[in-house]
Amino acid sequence: MRSLLLYAVAAVAAAQTPVFVEIPAGSFEMGCGPGWPCAESLPKKRIEIERFRIAKTETTVAQFRSFVRAAAYLTDAEKAGDTYTWQRPGFQLNENQPVVFMTLNDAKRYCEFVGARLPFEAEWEYAARAGSTTFHYWGDEIDGRYLWYFGNTDEHPEPVGRKRPNAWGLFDVEGNAMEWVLGGGPHSSVTRPGTGTVRGGSYAMCPEPYPPDHGKRQRFIGLGPAFPGAANSNFRPEERRFDYGFRCAQTIR
Repeated sequence: MRSLLLYAVAAVAAAQTPVFVEIPAGSFEMGCGPGWPCAESLPKKRIEIERFRIAKTETTVAQFRSFVRAAAYLTDAEKAGDTYTWQRPGFQLNENQPVVFMTLNDAKRYCEFVGARLPFEAEWEYAARAGSTTFHYWGDEIDGRYLWYFGNTDEHPEPVGRKRPNAWGLFDVEGNAMEWVLGGGPHSSVTRPGTGTVRGGSYAMCPEPYPPDHGKRQRFIGLGPAFPGAANSNFRPEERRFDYGFRCAQTIR
């Protein structure tokens, strides 16, 4: 009986551990073209990426809950006494949704707990692109078969892994939850130490929420910087929002 109980506990714990996908080494072109404000911190250039691993899906509510129980962890939102937190997000909670109201601090702590880290900005984009050179990993226009966004959700994130993955088997890299990433690495729009940025767009975003600026389309769901109209992407480590989530990565030595 005891062995069966231990097996059941281990099985539950394993189910709440992220599944990682190995990303091959390679190079890609990253950055903003001339004329965009984001080119100030992230000029377009080709960069090299070493192989690493990244989680197949965004971190889920169930996975984060397992960490909270094991580590007795309180998120920044909870410590601040916020009305909305990862457990009380203002919409019906599903254990397989990406966890939201996450800060950079929260994301780092979870990833450390599971023997991982957050991806660097360049690693995230390289993995999300999976060899594609288009605006999205599937093409140049929004396609609801691949992502959850304002046009096909009901004001909340959806369970992970239900849309079509990219060529490397990663789900929801665009839409659903915006994902925290680290500055530094081979190329980054983050210019202030200790800060991070978010990538990929979310369930709350429209494909083109604002009119063209000087003839250029302003699209905030995509594989590039989340806010291309900004000169840099310095997000405070305690910043949190209804659509800020994350996925973890691992260095391969």
